[in-house]
Amino acid sequence: MDTISDLPDCILLHILSFLPTKTVFLTTVLSRRWTHLCHHLQHLHFDQNQFRNRNTWSDFSAKKRFLDIVNWILSRHKAPPIRTFRLTCDLNQSDEYTVEWFIRKVLGPNLEELNLQLSSNCCSDPKVAIPNGVFSCTSLVTLRLNGCHVRIPPPSAPSCRYHLPSLKTLQLYYVKISDGNLEEILSHCTALETLILGHVRQSFVKVQLSICFPSLKSLHFKSFYGDALRLLVIDTPSLKRLYIQVVSGFREIRVRNLHNVDEASINIAQQSIVLEFLVELCRIRILELGFLTVDFLPEVPPHRIPEFTCLQRLELTVRCFDTRYIMNMLQKCPILKLLAIVFIITNHKMDPDQSPKWEHPVKVPTCLASHLQVIEIKRYFECRDDRDFFAYVLQHGLVLESLDIQVDNTRSKGFPEELSLLPRSSKACQINFCDVYIGMRENPKERELGSRKLEENAETEKP
Repeated sequence: MDTISDLPDCILLHILSFLPTKTVFLTTVLSRRWTHLCHHLQHLHFDQNQFRNRNTWSDFSAKKRFLDIVNWILSRHKAPPIRTFRLTCDLNQSDEYTVEWFIRKVLGPNLEELNLQLSSNCCSDPKVAIPNGVFSCTSLVTLRLNGCHVRIPPPSAPSCRYHLPSLKTLQLYYVKISDGNLEEILSHCTALETLILGHVRQSFVKVQLSICFPSLKSLHFKSFYGDALRLLVIDTPSLKRLYIQVVSGFREIRVRNLHNVDEASINIAQQSIVLEFLVELCRIRILELGFLTVDFLPEVPPHRIPEFTCLQRLELTVRCFDTRYIMNMLQKCPILKLLAIVFIITNHKMDPDQSPKWEHPVKVPTCLASHLQVIEIKRYFECRDDRDFFAYVLQHGLVLESLDIQVDNTRSKGFPEELSLLPRSSKACQINFCDVYIGMRENPKERELGSRKLEENAETEKP
């Protein structure tokens, strides 16, 4: 018995809103009623990958057919207005105007989400111009623009003012924006809670970019800017999650009001800036330090590194095993529960002489004797001089539950066997090995801590 067809249209439309648009239109074979429903959808999700044909999907004609399908559906769409429009596709040089027409077609007073993930194999400048009406859409809650084929032009007229009072999530990734417009757009996002800026290309007139939002809860900032932008200001009293990577381009970054941040990932190649961040983040719970940061931090006197009184998880991405710096960090984390050390994979084996020799600590870190439960070493290329470090943590880790090591078995030369024979103060401690090329299973203690990588969310790098 077909009971689902007895449901009212409003409920069926709500159910269909959770399905890809291609799947929804497959229901049209059932009856005319389903055809009617498909032309009244308020949530449209188009992904070129779902329309691929294994034999022809990469051909120009196949891409054109996908856009023709989107065009056919939008042309026949009927009221009520569209609330969500998501488009993921690979563009050819002649497709820009088609995509711009799509945006104008879905733009209206009820649009709540616009999500464009556009890629291109050509090297020409971005040409998909986002209509000015997008940045004055008062109903818009989520705006994601991702792709080197996207540009944000200046207002077409003085009357086309930016106004996004309902916007809570803004993502601009690899887009090109006209001079000075980025800060102007941000200043009109008064309710913003999530901000993702990555490789935004702009010929800056101003030398300063300010990210100052009282409501902002999540910030993801990734930059390889040139020398035009000198100063970045971050003032976000409600911020909970922070990811920032800056390779070059900033002479100064000023941070204020980061005392509520719970999780952060810092990868900045400038000592003074990093220390300013660490002081502001001294009450953080989960902290990841990238290799750009870890490279110079061993040179910082220990007294300049603040004490992290609330830190439970610490992840360090390193080029070599600097045990002195690791022990100095443990001294600053009295309630640390999980320590993860991730090695950068290189094409050549690290010279053992590049790893500083082990120095026996004067004082046993408080966390090692009372809180540290899990130590993870990922992508580790074994060096005999590091064994003193492992022997030390096994001897003094009174509550240690597991030491998980991802090691290159082809080069370890009996290392797992030797390490397994070392004495342990914690009877519950297990030593687990995994080949670096296979991967390590997720540790249940890591799940318990609720840790997650901010650079990976794919809502950031690959939304």
